[in-house]
Amino acid sequence: MLEKLGVAVYELATGAGRIQERLYQAAIFIHRIRPEDFVDEEMRRAFTEIKNDLTFDEPQGSQGRLIGTLRKTSDVDACAIAARILDLYLRLRRQI
Repeated sequence: MLEKLGVAVYELATGAGRIQERLYQAAIFIHRIRPEDFVDEEMRRAFTEIKNDLTFDEPQGSQGRLIGTLRKTSDVDACAIAARILDLYLRLRRQI
């Protein structure tokens, strides 16, 4: 779990393109993590909120929820989601 979240953070920091594009790449790794993987309830809740914020939009046509959501997400909101992903990663790393 820490490794997948670490790769997501790496994508956010080093990936090319706008923040929404980097969030898309990070979400590929985040999608592989389940809320149940977190022992700490607060971290589990933070993780679930991140996933919800990445997929709140209803899919239209052939696009999925993630793409639809990121197309509607402002740069400010996308940066806030990225910061929460980094914060979760750092908190998890401190526990280990």
